[in-house]
Amino acid sequence: MIVGVTAWPLLSPWSFLIPYMIFLMLFFTFLKISPRDMHFSRLHLLMAAIQLALAIGGFYALRWFDPIVAEGVMICFICPAATASSVIIGMLGGSIAFGATYVLLTHMGIAVLGPLLFSSLSTAHADIPFWTSVGHILIGVLPLVVLPLLSAWVVRFTSTRLHNRLLQIPQMAFWLWVVSLCIIMAKTTGYVVAQEADTIRLELLLALGGLVSCSIQFALGKWLSKRYLQESVTAGQALGQKNTSLAIWISLAYLNPISSIAPASYVVWQNSFNSIQLWLHNKKKTIIDRR
Repeated sequence: MIVGVTAWPLLSPWSFLIPYMIFLMLFFTFLKISPRDMHFSRLHLLMAAIQLALAIGGFYALRWFDPIVAEGVMICFICPAATASSVIIGMLGGSIAFGATYVLLTHMGIAVLGPLLFSSLSTAHADIPFWTSVGHILIGVLPLVVLPLLSAWVVRFTSTRLHNRLLQIPQMAFWLWVVSLCIIMAKTTGYVVAQEADTIRLELLLALGGLVSCSIQFALGKWLSKRYLQESVTAGQALGQKNTSLAIWISLAYLNPISSIAPASYVVWQNSFNSIQLWLHNKKKTIIDRR
């Protein structure tokens, strides 16, 4: 993030690579997910419905206050689960299979419902006919999410040797995420720098919106996890940890670009929360091991 912000003049011209990097990041992630491991439950559907309700409700609650803040909060709520959320779930002792299933469900959901939602609520396409806007967004989002999944499963079932070789590439999805995040942060910084000085208040409100939406989703997810799974990790992480690279790209491409500050700030909030959780978990584990 720091590299992206400080080196934005050098990195922002490379923003055309973002969709390709997101594609590859999802491809390497989906290589690890077998269709046999996918077990959809009522809790998955309930969480997805809550995300949709929070996105629409948050938008309409804030639209009267500021439409751009409303868009920023909306994308923070509707954003699909992070591809790395299953990793954190596993580190914290939760159900990796549940998290992986929710990653798949939410990415398919954003591909199908996202274009309808963004065209209906965003002011960025107010001068374009509704279905034209839907088609424009659908063409951009659907292939970016669906094709990596199909490609990964084609490789899995047609070439075991290639599949195994690709899986042996160390942390490929992680490094793609790091590079794409640098470029995305550079692009966002470029938009912020280009704004007038009187937008500082708006930028702070967007960052605050990212914090509030992050807190709500982690807290609500943990409550659902305790109620339905008898542990506080799995649903909390699945609902709270987001694919912010995709969210920022959608904001820059299909919403008001300045709204991307909200999901950009979400990167800070969710990683801070994850760090605290991992520290507490390791501390608790160390105490138990000493006994």
